[in-house]
Amino acid sequence: MSEPSTSYPNRAAVEAAVRACFTEVATILGAAKADMALYPEGLPAHIDRALRFSSTMASTLAPAEPATPEEVVASLCTAVDAERDRRLALDFTYDFGDTQAVDDGGVVIEAGERHLQMRESDRANWQALQGAALTAIVSGQPSTVLPMRAEDNWNIQTTATQVLQVLAAMTAQGAALLFHGGALKSAIRAAEDPASIDILTGWPEAS
Repeated sequence: MSEPSTSYPNRAAVEAAVRACFTEVATILGAAKADMALYPEGLPAHIDRALRFSSTMASTLAPAEPATPEEVVASLCTAVDAERDRRLALDFTYDFGDTQAVDDGGVVIEAGERHLQMRESDRANWQALQGAALTAIVSGQPSTVLPMRAEDNWNIQTTATQVLQVLAAMTAQGAALLFHGGALKSAIRAAEDPASIDILTGWPEAS
């Protein structure tokens, strides 16, 4: 067995040295198994267990196989999807101007800029509100007040017309995120070096 070094520059070097030692031990034990008279009496484990342990340790510390180009592309595209979904779930910011907002205690203020939650359950609520707004407008009552509840629990006194305006802006933001994510994945698939594509910057922000 080679003489071990007394210093190692990093963890990878330690792993390589340990792997080499266990590989050599496994080779020695494999030879000893052919002639049990050679098996050291001082080892407490049965030779099969000792051989299995040394072989397992050597393989566990083996460096991972480099990812194939297809695996790199798939991994990056999955990361793009995750970033897109994270951004789709962020609060949507909208400036309601001087539209009134009422808290649960009845206090009235100008709404101004508010944050609307965009979790999956929230998006379902916005779709239901959209249906109510469309019904009001078709019925000739566009000024019907259909409150939108903000993230800070203020109830913004939006009319049916305003609800559709807000939801149109919300939909446009979501579409922009989907488009950017798709463009990033196309760029990744086309690039000679997919890892060079920056998947975290350049995403559209809500206007």
